Amino acid sequence: MSHPPTDPRPLAVFDLDGTLVRGDSFGHFTRVLLRRAHWRLVAVALCLPIIGPMYAVPATRRHALALVLRLATIGLPAARFEELAHDFAAVRAVEGNRITITLARARAHLAAGDRVVIATSCADPLAGAICRELGLAPVQVIASCLAPSRTGMRALPACRGPRKVARIRAAGITDPITHAYSDSSVDLPLLTEATHRYLIDPTPSHLTRIHTRLGPTYQVLRDDPGSADRP
Repeated sequence: MSHPPTDPRPLAVFDLDGTLVRGDSFGHFTRVLLRRAHWRLVAVALCLPIIGPMYAVPATRRHALALVLRLATIGLPAARFEELAHDFAAVRAVEGNRITITLARARAHLAAGDRVVIATSCADPLAGAICRELGLAPVQVIASCLAPSRTGMRALPACRGPRKVARIRAAGITDPITHAYSDSSVDLPLLTEATHRYLIDPTPSHLTRIHTRLGPTYQVLRDDPGSADRP
């Protein structure tokens, strides 16, 4: 059985939301899609007695979000969905939404000849379009996937948590992860695999969970480059 050739370059893996851009990109995009037609907002309002309780329970939250996505995209052709994603990406990647310290790190890795991968739970085609707008076109983007259907876009299992690492390996990237950048404890599986770990403006709760698991083996990067610190 043949194995993919080893790439001798350092491998840097970046999350997208909260790491390179602020906030939940696909969540914002879904709200934009809902606002395009009044009837979609009405449909969501009518479904709130179902969506609300589902969203409140972590075990069923993804099902609630999947239902909202269906309501936002039912009747929307896949080609038009992609066009709207590209249009939204141009707005999403404006200067004020960029996390400059991490974006500078990504560009520095590219300039040094390192292999850079963006691994994100944000869904394609939006994730890829945002990375292009950020000027990171050479990078490989591994994102969550959607499947078009008659009842709107169907969310496939998200590229997050342990599945993010599995998706990276499934893409044929078997080399050691030398650098990992994330804002969230959800990425603990990714951070655990990395030699050098960087947390981007983590909230106290995420920082506590990461520190409990990893100890003082990471560096915190603040959006103000002068405020980077190590616990």
